[in-house]
Amino acid sequence: MGVELGMVDSPQLQAAARRRAVAAAIALTANTPLAPKRYERQLLARYQAGTLTIDEVLARLDTSIYHVLYHSRATSVPTETDLLALLDWSHTYNAQQQLTGLLLYSDGQFVQLLEGPEAAVRDLYRRIQQDTRHTQVVTLSDGPGPQRWFTEWSMAFGQVKAPELQQVLGCVATPCLVLAASSNPQVQTLLQAFGLPESEWG
Repeated sequence: MGVELGMVDSPQLQAAARRRAVAAAIALTANTPLAPKRYERQLLARYQAGTLTIDEVLARLDTSIYHVLYHSRATSVPTETDLLALLDWSHTYNAQQQLTGLLLYSDGQFVQLLEGPEAAVRDLYRRIQQDTRHTQVVTLSDGPGPQRWFTEWSMAFGQVKAPELQQVLGCVATPCLVLAASSNPQVQTLLQAFGLPESEWG
């Protein structure tokens, strides 16, 4: 009789065990570098719901793409020549390091996405943080993600109007339920990647 009851209750018990395991892992890593990032939280939520097994979660993390998305301000307004030189260097370096991404510029402000192997992304981001050509470097998002968003671009570039840049920053800070259309396809891709609520990502 006890075995039969256990068999009847097993799906509910398994779901409760998954919820407890994820809650414990999140609590243990809170406010530490090990705390789950956005994509990891999404995968854990799917594990809790029973739509992914733990092996499937680990497999997706093994094939994930690391990214850093940041915002900064130029220390002086760059000329067109300055921007072209920066892009030329980025194209060469990023191709060598298997990095892709996007750089947006507007009125002395930069938003940049770097994506690729974790070690290469972290190394370049450390260099960027020490670059005296800009200041107030703020990490908007970092960690694993489900895919490369700018596969064809060692570094895509867009000069955009200030409202579009502010839309990107606003939606990354507080994911938008409805994304406004953008005339810039690169901005639209970035908004789709990082501007949607966590439940819609990946």
